[in-house]
Amino acid sequence: MIYSAILDLSLAGFLYYYGPKQESNKWAVLFLLFTGLGSLSDVVVQSELRSFLFFILQACSPYGFVMFAISYSEAVTHHTKKLLAYVLPLPIAVTLLVSPLRPEIQIDFILMLLWTAPYYLGGCCLLVSSYLKEKNRVKRKYRLITSCFFVPPIIAIVVFNHMNRAVNQKFDGYLNLSIVVWCGFVFFIIAAIRFGVLGVRIRFERQLHDQMIKGLASGAAMFNHAVKNRITNIDMLTGRVKEHVHAQRSEQIDEDIERILAETKQVMHMVKRIQKQIEDVELVEGGANLMDMMTHALHSNRYLLESKRVSVSTDYSFVGDMMCDKLHLQEVFSNLICNAIDAMEGEGGALAIRIYEGKSGIRIDFADNGKGLAKKAEAQIFDPFYSTKKREENFGLGLSYCYLIMQKHDGSIKVSSNQGAGTTFTLQFPKYRKM
Repeated sequence: MIYSAILDLSLAGFLYYYGPKQESNKWAVLFLLFTGLGSLSDVVVQSELRSFLFFILQACSPYGFVMFAISYSEAVTHHTKKLLAYVLPLPIAVTLLVSPLRPEIQIDFILMLLWTAPYYLGGCCLLVSSYLKEKNRVKRKYRLITSCFFVPPIIAIVVFNHMNRAVNQKFDGYLNLSIVVWCGFVFFIIAAIRFGVLGVRIRFERQLHDQMIKGLASGAAMFNHAVKNRITNIDMLTGRVKEHVHAQRSEQIDEDIERILAETKQVMHMVKRIQKQIEDVELVEGGANLMDMMTHALHSNRYLLESKRVSVSTDYSFVGDMMCDKLHLQEVFSNLICNAIDAMEGEGGALAIRIYEGKSGIRIDFADNGKGLAKKAEAQIFDPFYSTKKREENFGLGLSYCYLIMQKHDGSIKVSSNQGAGTTFTLQFPKYRKM
């Protein structure tokens, strides 16, 4: 069982440091700590300590798991959940009171089975039920993965450990439990790499790049405050200008002012979102139409496109909805459109935007006929602070932001370019995001 202890404690530490700081994950960490520390009883020589750790494994682990399941499934209100956190440990206290404590804790496994089995199996039912009731396709996928990670090992613990000890009064299920634990660990690693478990996703590529992006958060807080103040001033002045020109009833002026107000509202919304999640971007997902989002992004850059006489062609063979963060993706589209305009020197450039469905998911191409990228630039284009534009107003953060947002959507962004022959940026989203 020493290997089980190492695995459980490793998973607990990994989830604590890298998982989202949400209540359900805290209960999951507690459950893994109980099982990990309890499994150490197999190697502890001192009898009192061994029996204490064994009691933690047998009696405290069910409590940690059922509280995790209650919190993760969102089946009860916050008040009820708080009440259950104080009520559910009562069987642990009763078991301890009726058990002989000297020379070591002697557990009545028949009594323990009466409440540990409902705790474990009830928690499994909550996890499965939360998956079946979930309507959001993205969340439904993650709930299924979580259920697959927890439910089989928990059922194995009930059958091979608690039932076996209560019925046979002799435990011989170490091999079976070890196999299930190792299978669960392998599943966690594979799922964490491919999809994510409990908000944790392991990525082996571009680790330094990801760390650099997160390092931007330290300066973002100060920048965020300054931008918010300037936007407030712009919004106020625009409203005053609108009052002054209202008497003239110029349709073009009214349209321009409404567009300015819409843009400041969009940026202010983004500022508020960044302020809440300054350490990391958190997606607020819902159904959105890609064609509508692209139309909005093009309209936002209409004057820039017109000033440089850039012709835009669109091919929207996929016109359905997708589960995504509408606000952030619109910013990604706008960034790529602006980059394409900047890449086209002079006037008369062409930008082709295509939304279509490929074998591996939904794809969006932004192809311009600009000057293209050198091979060195193509390799560094998504690195923070790297920019091919030699102007003071370019900070080299736009494509890093695009990369981060696509990563958050479990997607990817790739670039293909030839010097003098234009550049194509391709966004790819997984199939499960299609609604």
